[in-house]
Amino acid sequence: MLQKSLVFMFVIVGLLMMGCSSEKETAQGETFGAGVSLASAVPINEVFTQVSELNGKIVRVTGTINDLCKHKGCWMQVKDGEQVLTVRFKDEAFILPASAIGRNVDFEGLFIAEKLANPLSSQSGCAEGGNHEGDGACESERAEHSAKKASNMRYTMVSTGLVLI
Repeated sequence: MLQKSLVFMFVIVGLLMMGCSSEKETAQGETFGAGVSLASAVPINEVFTQVSELNGKIVRVTGTINDLCKHKGCWMQVKDGEQVLTVRFKDEAFILPASAIGRNVDFEGLFIAEKLANPLSSQSGCAEGGNHEGDGACESERAEHSAKKASNMRYTMVSTGLVLI
């Protein structure tokens, strides 16, 4: 009887420890690419105040999708006021449906903040991602280009995965 009680107690303690040992905030939703694996996310409004600390690092970010590639869903934009973070999907390994605009998202990947050498350049971001033809295909890229001119900075992320919430 004592042995059964001890075994039962160890099982209960083990289960409790398993539940308490993970501090990871898991995002529940529709997963694309590798999903998310980092312990916690930085809200989009804090990304732009922590540029120096985050630049060149793998980070998990949370926000709301403001726009995405209307041609094939190969990039998205998450915005905080005037600041825009353009997120490209590593190796175009996944695409998002048009219905993702306005949805909350947790995503992770390499954050890159770079000062533009010539912010008044007429180069279009549309050419960077391949052949994006058709009505409205590059509207966001043009909007991002305008934002780049105003800020002299470009904020991008190469995402390995995300979860639409």
